[in-house]
Amino acid sequence: MPQSHDAERASAITRHIIESIPGAFYMLDSRGKYVRWNAFQRDVIVGETDEGMAVFNAIETFHPDDREAALAGIQQIMLTGEENIAEGRVLLHGGPDYLWLLMTGHRVIIDGEPFIIGTGVDITARKKAEEDAARLEQQLLQSQKMEVVGKLAGGIAHDFNNMLAVILGHAEMLSDGIGPEDERYGNLEAILGATQRLDNLTRQLLAFARSQVVLPKVLDFDESVDGTLGLLKRLIGENIELRWLPGADGGRVKIDPSQIDQIIANLFVNARDAISGSGTITIETRRFTQPEKDVSAGVMERKPGRYLSLSVTDTGKGMSPEMIHRIFEPFYTTKDIGKGTGLGLSTVYGIVKQNGGFLDVSSEPEKGSRFTVCIPECTVAANTQTHSAVSHQKSSEDGGKVVLVVEDEADILRLCAFVLRGEGFTVLTASSPSEALEVARRHAAGIDLLLTDVIMPAMNGGDLHRALLETYPALRAVFMSGYTADIIGEKGVAGEGLNFLQKPFSVRNLTGKVQEVLDLPSPLQ
Repeated sequence: MPQSHDAERASAITRHIIESIPGAFYMLDSRGKYVRWNAFQRDVIVGETDEGMAVFNAIETFHPDDREAALAGIQQIMLTGEENIAEGRVLLHGGPDYLWLLMTGHRVIIDGEPFIIGTGVDITARKKAEEDAARLEQQLLQSQKMEVVGKLAGGIAHDFNNMLAVILGHAEMLSDGIGPEDERYGNLEAILGATQRLDNLTRQLLAFARSQVVLPKVLDFDESVDGTLGLLKRLIGENIELRWLPGADGGRVKIDPSQIDQIIANLFVNARDAISGSGTITIETRRFTQPEKDVSAGVMERKPGRYLSLSVTDTGKGMSPEMIHRIFEPFYTTKDIGKGTGLGLSTVYGIVKQNGGFLDVSSEPEKGSRFTVCIPECTVAANTQTHSAVSHQKSSEDGGKVVLVVEDEADILRLCAFVLRGEGFTVLTASSPSEALEVARRHAAGIDLLLTDVIMPAMNGGDLHRALLETYPALRAVFMSGYTADIIGEKGVAGEGLNFLQKPFSVRNLTGKVQEVLDLPSPLQ
């Protein structure tokens, strides 16, 4: 009788010890079946009765992706007797929710039969913190990569864009006097085409590096997307169906119109290239509120608030997780050699970041891809004019308008003067701000518009304009530069309402911008 009492007392003590363990306790036989367990293992993880636990296989509690490793660990313990400590995901009542557990396991021999005794401590909070830290680190590395290439782009942009401006301008002027029947026409077309491709490449570099000079406007989101899609439809063949599902419901964004074009064009072309044979591209917009939770999920960190989203979904070849991990890196491409620069998605990333938005990607091999760009919603009324490319008719009074051109690059100065004189303007030229002030002082008849480079020795274009306003209070200005936005901004020139020409610019853009600004109401009215 005393022996029975001692056995019961020992069994009770054992049960209390098992239940006092913080987390899970389990004892498994050689088949992986439960022999002993505590309430945490039974109620929280397995979700069975005591009868059900006796026939339950422990391997089924593991996340499917972790089961192979768990089985190998159990077999290793049973074979060698070595204690094992491992981290793993354990399903809650069969999933899909799970906990991360730090699990121990060691072998014991009872009556000649091997068993595994183990414990599991909940480390879910720690693992989530590690995942968040890894995600933030990845976002930091992505930003640092873009920063490095951005500095490189900014360093070469000025000289590169100046040279392109000269080539483009002179080629355009030559082409105006040569018809398609001329044998030189093809040569000029090749020059113009190559220059345009180089211009696009430079703009992509600046866009993904967030160094583009931008002139944001308040735009109706659906109208802007619809206008760009109208131009892009010709890029797909009859084998691809385009579905356009506008759902922004009059929502507005504040962004440079050309950046909307760049986002849609890059995502659209990527979707088209992902489809071999027949398929579908779906373009969809919507309004939504980003809640406080999950602000660090996805490719980019996001802030809570109201957003408008643009989703581009294709039925193409899709991407592996490894590819998704790298697609926003500059110069990384999955296309064949010569088919892509690897800057398209980097450009999208840079534009979205510059405008305070975020983006998400979902894709599986052979199941297509979905890219979603989210831009903060703007509550200000939309501009009636949604695109910056505006056609202007030359006024009959333009011949009497005086334009002062200030540029320290001699070739560009001559080009601008030649083009504007050809349009009937009276043109004054200066190769430095000090010379410009002297030219203005001598020209008593007045000056209507200043066309000036931004970055020049001794005085920048913004300071020059402010100095000339003392003599000509109604003087309008158009600024031009091949530098990047950050450098221009440091000079106090960039800003809302800025009349700006990014080098290289075409002859048409030059004359159009000058006429557009001259048509504006006088600053003194």
